[in-house]
Order: sequence, then structure tokens, then C-alpha cells
Amino acid sequence: MLVLRRPHVYRPLFLAALLLLPAIAAAEGVGLAPRPFSAQYRVLRNGDAIGTAELTLTRKGRDFMFSNVTRGTAGLAALLGLDVDESTQFRWQNGSWQDLNYHYQMHSAFRSITRSTSFDWQEGKIRLITGAMNTHYASFPGTVDRNLTVLVLAKQVADGRRGDTVIPVAMSDHVSQQHYRIAEHPVTLEVPAGRFVTYAVQRSDADNGLRAWFAPPMLAPVRMEQRDGRGSVYLLELTQVPR
Repeated sequence: MLVLRRPHVYRPLFLAALLLLPAIAAAEGVGLAPRPFSAQYRVLRNGDAIGTAELTLTRKGRDFMFSNVTRGTAGLAALLGLDVDESTQFRWQNGSWQDLNYHYQMHSAFRSITRSTSFDWQEGKIRLITGAMNTHYASFPGTVDRNLTVLVLAKQVADGRRGDTVIPVAMSDHVSQQHYRIAEHPVTLEVPAGRFVTYAVQRSDADNGLRAWFAPPMLAPVRMEQRDGRGSVYLLELTQVPR
């Protein structure tokens, strides 16, 4: 005799499987190297547009290059000819970051600043060069520069990490254990590039620390906010979907 099984008996198991799919997909991405991308942004200061920015991640052989190029195109930034270039060379080693070199250059009509940080993992040292000043200090496992910190946070969000996280960041004379909090629940954010379901990330041990919003699995931030400690708020908003 043919017995018809009631379909609702299996429905909870089916729904549970559907709910697990995002977590399974995120888990499969853990340990995988970050994927290259190029993303365009508008830059605002206290709500006023002052320029454009481009974040790019490229790969050549074993090494990656993560760069942040900002150009002043409006207001005082354009008048001063303000340009800022940051770049990090790193490797992805067995599912972890190995920072190699970081370069920062700011140029304007009245002032130029250049500094670089190199990581000697065999000697266990981090060397900082700013103008004529050359200093070094002991490294800490997993230390990254401040530019690469953005990508580290993006990868953690994409991999499904939520809650508190600590990232060792190379500063001018020491390694700072920076605390961040990744939101447990997503929020929908609208920027010039469109609407995105994002997870907010905020520095939790500093009032003027980084805030960023990421839409996994995309590594390019949808929005980034930075306070300079003097009352100004700088904002980057995505203007084109990364390619």
C-alpha cells in the first residue's frame, strides 16, 4: 500500500538547511586568499565633497598590493592640490597576513610628507622611516600597517566573523593592539553606488577611530568614516560597484 508522507514533517529541516547556507558559504571562504578588486569612492569632509578615492587590490605572483589613492578635486583640497597615496605589499601565508612594506605619501602646494614601514619577520623587527628619522622596534605576530587593517577587517566580515576582534597595528614606535567590534546584525546602507546590506565595524577603544561598513562577500568597503580628533569627519562612499 502506498503511504503518502506529510510534507510538513520535513519542512523545519529544510528551512534550517536554508538558514545554514550563508554560514556554510562563509566558512568555505575562511583561509582563502582575498580576491583582487578595484573600487571608486567620493570623499567628503564634514558633509562637503572634496575629492575622489580609489581602493585597489592586485596580485602578482606570491605578493599582493593594496592601495588607497585620494585626489583633492573640490574646495580647499583642490586649491591646495592635495594628493594622498598609500600602498601595502603583503603575502597570504597559510590563511594569514604577512605584511611586507607600507608606503605613505601626502603632497600639497605647501607641504609634502613621506613615510614607510618595512617588516623584517626573520629578525622580528619593524622599521619606520619618516623623512630623516629612522627607527625600529620589535614586531608582534600578525602585525599589519594601518592601511592593511581595512582589508583585514573586510576579510573577517566576509568570513562570517562577528563581535569583538583585536588587530595588532604598527604605529610610529610600537605595536598597538586595536580593538574593533563587528555588528552582529546587518543594516541596509544607501550610497551613490546603490543599496547594500552591510555590517558595521567600529574601533571600540578610541573615540576617533575607524568606522566602516562592509557588504560580504565584497571586500571593498561600502562606506568608511574617520575623525581627525579636531572635529572634522572624513567620509568615503562607494560610487561604483567594484569590478
